[in-house]
Amino acid sequence: MDQQQWQEYLSSQGAQWSNGAAEFDTGAEADSAADLQLIDLTPMGAISVSGPDSQKFLQGQITCDLLNLPDEHLTLGSHCNPKGRMISAFYALKIDQSEFVLLLPRDLVTTALAALKKYAVFFKAELADISDQQHWLALCGRDASTASSQLLNLSSGADTDLLPGQLRTFDHNGQRALAACANERLVMIQVPTEQAADLWQKLRGSPAVAAGYSQWQKQLIEAGLPLLHQSTSETFIPQMLNLHLLGGVSFKKGCYTGQEVVARMQYLGAAKRRMYRVRIDSGEVPEPGADIFTQAGGSSVGNVVIATSGTDEVDLLAVLTKSKVADGESLQLKDARVLELLELPYDADADPLA
Repeated sequence: MDQQQWQEYLSSQGAQWSNGAAEFDTGAEADSAADLQLIDLTPMGAISVSGPDSQKFLQGQITCDLLNLPDEHLTLGSHCNPKGRMISAFYALKIDQSEFVLLLPRDLVTTALAALKKYAVFFKAELADISDQQHWLALCGRDASTASSQLLNLSSGADTDLLPGQLRTFDHNGQRALAACANERLVMIQVPTEQAADLWQKLRGSPAVAAGYSQWQKQLIEAGLPLLHQSTSETFIPQMLNLHLLGGVSFKKGCYTGQEVVARMQYLGAAKRRMYRVRIDSGEVPEPGADIFTQAGGSSVGNVVIATSGTDEVDLLAVLTKSKVADGESLQLKDARVLELLELPYDADADPLA
């Protein structure tokens, strides 16, 4: 099943497509936090890294610590340029020491893959874009981790249900699939593309309600979990996206590309911007990278990371200048919509070195 066939299939299931993402008109039922939502992650792609040197290669390139990450676990991470700016950010899924999957937005896969391949020539590691070979779905909502364990039979042969930070492989029609739990409310499922429709049919209504990609983005925003897109590649250092607070940066693992800049920024406390959760009035959804100002015609004091529309408002994660926020200045988009600051579910001022 190619991408066109998949879109036609989901359209037959009630999907409406907008900018390559499927949305479902399911009413208030799918917006309830109590519901289990089944979401198509077509806008997400993936890179596979396999071979005997996979862990050694990635350990010397990306910000997270894979050496101390157990098999069948996942972590946030990023790949930086020598100036410490993130080329890509992703979920790194460690199946074992010789096989990894990097989950990231599809529009950034080509750039991320090319950047990693420049450093892979001296390692026994194969890197490949598997965005069209493997499809991603998500189960989101209250107790998604427990529900996914039951729906996918992940507990068979295991001591417990799928827990946050864990991944499990499972058999679907004789082919290997993956389930990765970002937190109790977010589970990502990788399945061979030709099996995606069958798994969708199995999960929908059992008791998952089909919901749009905007609901996935809303879950990420509420959890304070960033996505990096092509338009924001090489814009932020990891601390600006709070990756150091989310397990995506190790300050003990040793050298990696951009490590000196990232470490200096942390030890000197020199990061002037960080990521905030904000809300604006309903209207056009701003694109990743859109500038944020203190006044019309002024200089930029921040950028949108990701944004999605709700019923009466637009929710965002945005990188903002900390001093402007501390001073209580009014922050706005180019169209003059004013940002309302909301709380993150973690301490954004915590010191990961403490």
